[in-house]
Amino acid sequence: MRPRTARGPVVVDIGAYAPHNYLPVGQSHSNRLIMSELRARWSKAGLLVGYSALALAVVAARRAPAASYELSLYDATPTVTWLALGVALVAGAAVALTRDRTRYLHVVALALVGAVAIAVYAMPVIRGYAFYGAGDSLSHVGWAREIAGDTLEPTALLYPGIHTLTVIVARVADVPLALGNLYVVLVAVPLVFLLFVPATLRLLVDRPGAPAVGLLAAATFAPINNIAVHPIAHPASQTILLFAFVLYLAVAYVAGVFGGRSYFGTKRSLGGGILLALAGSALVFLHPQQALNAVAFLGGMTALQLGARRWRPAHPIAATRSLLPHTVLVLAVFFLWAPRFDRVRGAVVVTFEGLLGGSATGAAVVSSKSTSLTSVGGSLLEVFLKLFGAATVLSLLAAIVFLVAIRRHRRRPLVLLLAAGLVPVTGVFLVVFAASMGDMYFRYHGFLMVPVTVVGAVGLVTIWDRLARVGGERAGIAIALAALLVLAPSGLVALHASPYVYQPTQHVTAAQLDGHGGAFEHRAPTVEFAGIRGGPARYVDYHYGTEQAREELAFPGYESGIPPSVFAAGNYTDALGERYLVTTEASHRQEVELYDGFRYGERGFETLERTPGVDRVRANDGFRLYYVDGGEAS
Repeated sequence: MRPRTARGPVVVDIGAYAPHNYLPVGQSHSNRLIMSELRARWSKAGLLVGYSALALAVVAARRAPAASYELSLYDATPTVTWLALGVALVAGAAVALTRDRTRYLHVVALALVGAVAIAVYAMPVIRGYAFYGAGDSLSHVGWAREIAGDTLEPTALLYPGIHTLTVIVARVADVPLALGNLYVVLVAVPLVFLLFVPATLRLLVDRPGAPAVGLLAAATFAPINNIAVHPIAHPASQTILLFAFVLYLAVAYVAGVFGGRSYFGTKRSLGGGILLALAGSALVFLHPQQALNAVAFLGGMTALQLGARRWRPAHPIAATRSLLPHTVLVLAVFFLWAPRFDRVRGAVVVTFEGLLGGSATGAAVVSSKSTSLTSVGGSLLEVFLKLFGAATVLSLLAAIVFLVAIRRHRRRPLVLLLAAGLVPVTGVFLVVFAASMGDMYFRYHGFLMVPVTVVGAVGLVTIWDRLARVGGERAGIAIALAALLVLAPSGLVALHASPYVYQPTQHVTAAQLDGHGGAFEHRAPTVEFAGIRGGPARYVDYHYGTEQAREELAFPGYESGIPPSVFAAGNYTDALGERYLVTTEASHRQEVELYDGFRYGERGFETLERTPGVDRVRANDGFRLYYVDGGEAS
């Protein structure tokens, strides 16, 4: 066994912890025991209330399943559910942030806070949604359907990870693929994020309240921005959240070299390194783009390690375990896997063309979005604060911590390594922003927010300690609790798309799935489809299997939409000829209620019912199929 060094564990030194909860000198030992017992009883009572409130929230939500399309998950969920979850969050956070409590109570309180965050994230599952994710997510289930039916090999997909997990979970739990996908995306993945953000913070900060602060910071789900990172089935989004596990392993592996309180220990360093290599490589199969971001992050850390060994051999960073083998390995796995696919090569070409051509920079995309937002009564600043408020606060705190770490670099080696990891990823973010790649740069923002959430939580712990030393332990806890109970809910309330952020919910009803499925089964083979803002492509993928739909089926009207001008004028036969027109309750409510008829107004929906040559041929509570007789065209 390698002897332990004298330096102790690698932690961020934010000032000596001086507890303020001891009673004055002279107070009897029995009085201290009585006070401690009273605090324990109050904590137990608080947790009892919290768990009771959590149970009430889940039962109330479960007893009010979605009966039809819901424009807002938040509005449609019973108010008692949100009130009870608020009580549970306050109770769990109050006990978890109290430093004078037993380890058992602390763990139980952390579990309560995590359960509240998972309940909000998984509310579509609790509310009995048939599916959640009206766009790409349906196509991903289509791929999973083909894998489950042995008509598609996972190796034929660029990122088969989430699809394969969906198939496994669906089979093990004996549930439909759509529900298996929801279990993976809405339960398993956020759970990993909630576990390993505070675990990573615990490696950086040796303070009793650090796990609670880290968990509440993680509960903001700052990487989710509902622009390019979503809580629905979207492999890039799931990979970003799962990067929290790789980040934890990287920090733990590096920290283990310092002996003392090592998280893998000197004997287990080999096992920890192998686990890091496997987890990093697995990201390639979840989403290669995000795996490459992970390589860049590990590469930044590695570069600082090599630089320290070359120019500052006495620096603590020079003694850390090298991440070079892991960085090279994950990069090698990427190059063995990703370049086989045309999509990867095409993305590289598009990036360089965007940089050279400069046809539509990120700023131009933002300007376009702002114009559309203003037309429906919103503002860019308003939506920014709602979507990025918590992320902005955490980013500012992280920036301060990084600046302090640079000044006191010998005392904060791990934070400095995280800062180095962010440098190359930030550089790629700026390149993508400058290129004409739409809103792709928001994916990089989401990735960056994983380590930023951890370091921002370091800043919260620092502030808490400073306030505790100035105003007393109770004052520090009260202010920390108040701040975190504003930060966490501000993230949770914008977690799911809703009219609150000028977006429709991603709810997909059974009526929509069944309606499209029935229409496809009984359609005339040569008649094209058309729909609001686009054709039935996603439902075709879901029903037939995505690969078959895109490569073999040649579905008529796969992506064909009804032009807004034609919809408003009602001249379907003249403009479209023979056609199937699809409308859903979801499209009607989105266009009329949320977007206030910006493109498709109420009058157009009403006109469908009384236009000569247009007949409703199939309908249920959430789906309507019309047939436009091309023989009526003039």
